[in-house]
Amino acid sequence: FFSEEEQEEDGDLEDEVDASRLEKFMRDRRRAQSLPALLSCGAGASGERKRVKFADSMGLNLASVKHFSALEEPQIPTKVLSRHRSLPLPSQHQEALLCQNFRSTVNLDTHRLVTCFPEPRDTELRVQQLRVCLEKVSITPFDVRGQIRVLCDRGAVREVGVRYTFNEWLSHVDAQALRVSADDVRGLRGERFSFTVYTPPFMDRSCAVHFAVYLKSEQGEFWDNNQGLNYTLRHRSVHGNARDKYYAF
Repeated sequence: FFSEEEQEEDGDLEDEVDASRLEKFMRDRRRAQSLPALLSCGAGASGERKRVKFADSMGLNLASVKHFSALEEPQIPTKVLSRHRSLPLPSQHQEALLCQNFRSTVNLDTHRLVTCFPEPRDTELRVQQLRVCLEKVSITPFDVRGQIRVLCDRGAVREVGVRYTFNEWLSHVDAQALRVSADDVRGLRGERFSFTVYTPPFMDRSCAVHFAVYLKSEQGEFWDNNQGLNYTLRHRSVHGNARDKYYAF
């Protein structure tokens, strides 16, 4: 039998051997999924007692394991909730000041998106030739709105919309247009659709907006892309008061 002191000394030696092996292993391999068998248990050939050790992905001793489920709702600590409730609500004066600062920031920015193409004309002729054409566009500091004329049977129309990009066609988005009420298109040839494209806030002035309008019907797909040039909007310096100002055809 071994005394308690001898057993403690043997345990210390084993820990020192394991530590040296672990240090060598960490130098040879940056990350490990688990400890190799050489470090997980004793050699066994000399009759030493085998010991199993669990390790994390870095080879360190594993303290505990926690399994999370996507179905579980996150538990917010009580301290966090108490701090959130203790925050004072903004007063009406502070809210008004924030709104005023935002409006002043928008008004001071005298650069606006403007059209780089001539005003669409001869809508009746163009819609007969193309089946779809841009009829009208208006620009505000926050969005671009337009109207599309379509010449197609009502039952044959599958989708009318606008395809636009903010990054020179590295990517694009299709926005579906909505049919205008029949009361607003009496006496017109074809149907009228309206669309809205929301421009990013504080958009880089070097960026441009390119777009084209399309019609998808039972007869096929038709486009109006400004004769292959696309409809383009760019930032230009606008003098004068920008408040309640918009640009439209």
